[in-house]
Amino acid sequence: MCFVTLSPGSSPSLKDYVTGLEPRGVLEAVLAERFPARSAPAGQDRPGVAVAIVDVVGLKAVNEREGFLAGDAVLRSAADRLRQSAGTASVLARLGGDELVAVFVGSNASDEADLVARTLANGPAWPALRAAAIVARDDDTPATLIHRLYTTLRRC
Repeated sequence: MCFVTLSPGSSPSLKDYVTGLEPRGVLEAVLAERFPARSAPAGQDRPGVAVAIVDVVGLKAVNEREGFLAGDAVLRSAADRLRQSAGTASVLARLGGDELVAVFVGSNASDEADLVARTLANGPAWPALRAAAIVARDDDTPATLIHRLYTTLRRC
């Protein structure tokens, strides 16, 4: 579920109801904007794109044991930790039920995504988070990048 945020002089922005992060559709739109630049002719500057993904460990158990309001609190806490650690991210989004992502663009994108993933995975025990980071390849599309994110996270 999403809600609309209106700021004076700005256009409406949909945010994830629970986390306040961008929804998956916005993430995919941002990635789609980035990938045409990645297929630029040789010799032309290609901005690096890297993504950190975070999975909230045990969210289903919290929802079943304590209810969805408790689960929502866990998700909000994870989103807050992502916001605090991913200050230079181009976009922060909720990818799926308990997966959150931060997209980094630029020459340091890979290092920034790796640092965020390490920081979150090694952070406080509550909520427990798994995290990983990947660098976009020249042949990636938003869909293949998201697929690789999920595959990488499952290996953690």
